[in-house]
This record gives sequence, structure tokens and C-alpha cells, in this order.
Amino acid sequence: SYASAGRAVRETISNAIPAIPGAPGETAHALTFRSRLVATLQRRRGAGEIEAEVQPSVLVPGDRDAADTVRDAARLFPRRWVEKANETTLLVARSNPESGVVGRYQETSPPLARITDDFGVAVHEYTHHLQAAMPALDDLFRRRHEAKTAGDPIIQIMGYPTGVVGREGQYIDGYFGREYPGSGPIEVITCTYETLFATFQREDLLSELLDDDPGLADLAIGALMRYDP
Repeated sequence: SYASAGRAVRETISNAIPAIPGAPGETAHALTFRSRLVATLQRRRGAGEIEAEVQPSVLVPGDRDAADTVRDAARLFPRRWVEKANETTLLVARSNPESGVVGRYQETSPPLARITDDFGVAVHEYTHHLQAAMPALDDLFRRRHEAKTAGDPIIQIMGYPTGVVGREGQYIDGYFGREYPGSGPIEVITCTYETLFATFQREDLLSELLDDDPGLADLAIGALMRYDP
């Protein structure tokens, strides 16, 4: 039912986007799709109406800026989702990419997200916070992953450091199917929303998600429109 609802929204938005003269067709269409999806969430689901309970881990400029970026990322999601996540304050620290840490969510007490200046990383790590707050939402993506990768072995994901393993399942990027010992496939939901709302790996990945894995896009959009904790 979520996928059906999401497909209706995706097709309605896509069919209403005119050709954009002088712009690369697929990328321009995808970026317009993104902005119209956000506008739909604002109109129908109260996205951006409340501020996320996000605080810098330390009162230094880098952490303050990182916390502001995560608050901006939270404004993309339905009001009810943010309200649920706000039951637990999220601490945010700015990570240094030179250290090898791009983004990380730690389920400490309180939880801590480390992000770079990349807005996509903020969306990704805040989605981990939503995932922790709403396990039933995450379960929708886990079940789809299990069905999509049934029978696939766990392998090293191409293009990522040694030890990054999972079941690739013909995702548009192998990291979507990453699996962790004891946690399983926790990156499906995060990579999907990062791709929908920001930039995951490269800008044209959103058009690939919409064109090559519409079922996953439909699930994610349908959940945005209909899932409430």
C-alpha cells in the first residue's frame, strides 16, 4: 500500500514537469522532481513546521554549524516523524573528512551524529536517527531488501574500502545493500532518503533511482506520505 501511494505521487509529480530547455534532461527533471516532492511534503505532511531537537555536542563553531545543517535536513521530513525523533535529543559534531569519518550515527545516550559539511551526509545521519526512533518504518525497507536480495551472498561492495560488505541486489549503488553484523541492512532507508533529498555519491543518482529502481522510490515516497508512528 505504501508503494502504491508512492507511485501515484511520483507519477503525478513527474508527469507535471515540463521539458527544461537547455538543461540536461534527466538531471534537470530529477532536480525539479526533488523540489516539487519537498513542496508536496510541506503542503500535505507539515514538513518544516517544527524544529528538530538537535544540539551541538560541544559549543564550538564547527559543531554549532553541523547542528544547524542537521536541523535543516530534518525540515524535509514529515512533522510527525520529527516529533517522534524529538523524544530523544540528537547531539551533532562536525567530523573531519581527513580522519576518514564522513558520517556516523552512534546510538549512545544521548545519540551522537558526526557529519561533514555535506548536506547529503546530514540527511543520511538524521535518517539514522529517524530509523532508531521508528523501527517499524525501518522494517519496511528491511523487508524489501530481504525480498530483493533473497539468495544473494554477502560480498565485498565494489568501490568501497575492504570490509564494507553486503548484498548488492542490483541497487543503483552497492552501499544501499550494506549489511552490518548484528544490525543487518540499515543503509537502505538512509541511502534512499539521501538520494531523494540531497546528493548521494553523484548528482545523477536521483534520476537513476527514479528510472531504474522506481519500486524503492515508491516505497520511500509512500512512507513519507502515509506512515505515522
